Amino acid sequence: MISDLTTPQLELHDLMSSMSEQAWSAGWMRGLEYELWRAVQSPAYKVGRLQLSPTQCDRLRQLSEKCGGWIAFDDQLEESFVPQSQWLTRYEDWESSR
Repeated sequence: MISDLTTPQLELHDLMSSMSEQAWSAGWMRGLEYELWRAVQSPAYKVGRLQLSPTQCDRLRQLSEKCGGWIAFDDQLEESFVPQSQWLTRYEDWESSR
């Protein structure tokens, strides 16, 4: 839950949510965490109607490194922190299911 996030995690969450608003006019679009992670891996990636710059992608990467993971949506807990190793597994599973 958002209330459980540390300050660095909340900073990452807020940037991700802001990008979701810019891309889809939604506070947290379904699949946002995966699309933004893909953007971190491939700078200048387009998410919704938002063309992310390399600077924006670098900022996401920096915040992820600072908190040691990523923010993902969970139907029960809503936006929650996922440690890096767990996130990478989750992302790989998502990629292989596409």
